[in-house]
Formats: sequence, structure tokens, C-alpha cells
Amino acid sequence: MVQHVDPEVLALLALGEQDVVSDDERAHLASCVACQAERDSLADVASTARELGPEELVAPAPHVWDRIRAEIDQEETSSDAAWVAGVESAEAEVVDLASRRRPAALWAVAAASAALVVGVGGGIAWERAQGPEAVTAPTPVAVAQAELEPLPDWPDSTGSATVEEAAGGELEIVVSVAGADGSGEGAYREVWLIADDLSGMVSLGVLKGDTGTFPVPAGLDLDRYSLVDVSEEPFDGDPTHSGDSIVRGGLDQA
Repeated sequence: MVQHVDPEVLALLALGEQDVVSDDERAHLASCVACQAERDSLADVASTARELGPEELVAPAPHVWDRIRAEIDQEETSSDAAWVAGVESAEAEVVDLASRRRPAALWAVAAASAALVVGVGGGIAWERAQGPEAVTAPTPVAVAQAELEPLPDWPDSTGSATVEEAAGGELEIVVSVAGADGSGEGAYREVWLIADDLSGMVSLGVLKGDTGTFPVPAGLDLDRYSLVDVSEEPFDGDPTHSGDSIVRGGLDQA
């Protein structure tokens, strides 16, 4: 059986490490088309990754490195077992272990380097082939919206609200308010969902700045709690609505 050059050595060669090749491996590489093709393929990927620059590369997820380490451990365990079985066999060929196994650190560097180069290069190629929409996280879909009208004490205020549904079905509401500059150090603004018959209300949280995003409580019926309200609240420790609404509007399906 032809003994090809170890894949990790080819990976290191692709990364420019020339001193990792033994004389026998170099001689084999000079005449083996398969090993040459694998080395050249890895070198092309490494070159592409270098040309792109770090700002276009995405760090692998932690589980990638966990799988690499697991494969390294499995490979070393299998190699040890095979060597022990060979020693115990009366007909086994005696082989210099040091000449057949590289240090674990080299194996780890080679495997990690090859995985990084191949993973990044392959991912970039796939992304370019499929187009940006294939790798972009799904955009939330607007399912309802409201124009928020000012109440009498806040004639210069305006606002809007949009309910967005994520890919998993979770709902969020994005609320924006402009012109409500009356809230000073002794007050803050709070976002509410109010039942259309005014029979109940749910606080979504404090609006910091002009725009905020708030999760809609699971199970809340937006057909009933269809009024979006932004109020000015004093720091009085009372969690109920102050009665001083800045803007309000009803949600309509988008």
C-alpha cells in the first residue's frame, strides 16, 4: 500500500511551513499526483483567506474547536492501540514509533490550522456562490404597526410602533417617540399595551432615548391588547399608569 504524506503535514505545507517534511515525504510528494493536488488545494484556500483580510473572516464557533480536539484525541488513541497490538503480535513488524508518529502538539496545530483554512475558505466560497441572503440571519417580519398620536398635553409629540415576528415566532415591538422632551430628572417614559376596551394594560418597560425594542409577553393577545401607549411616569414607586399619556395609537396588521 502506498504511504501518502500525512494530511496534517500537507496542511502545514499549504500554510508555508517547509521544515516539517522529511526527506522520504518530500520524495513521495515529488511523484504523487494525489498528494500534490491536496497540498495545492489547501494552499489555494490559505491564499484566499490571506487576501480577504481579518475583517472579512468570522471566528469559528467554540464547538468547531471541540470537535477538532476530539478528533485529535481519537486519532492518538487509535494510533496507540494499533502500535500496542502490533508489539503484542508475534508476527508484527517492529517499527520505530518516533518515525511514524508526530508529536501531539504538531498534530493539534496542523488539524486546527487545516480546519481553520478549509472552514473559512470553504465558507467564503459557499457564501459567494449562494449570495448574501443565504447566510444572513432571517430578518424579522413586521406583522402589525401603529401611528402614535399625541395627547392634548403633548401636542408636539409623534411616534410609531411596529410589531415584528422573529423566525421562531417570538414577537417584539419597536417603539419610537419624538418631541416628548418634557420628561426630566423626576420622570421617565414607559411603554404599555392597553386593551382596546381599556379593561386592562401591560407594561412593556421603560423607554430610554427616542427608540426602544420590547419583547411582547408570550400568550398576550394583540388583537385585544391593541393600543400602544407611551406615558410619562414620576419616580413615586407606583407601578400603575400615571394617567399622563404622551402618545397612543392602535395596532393594525401590516
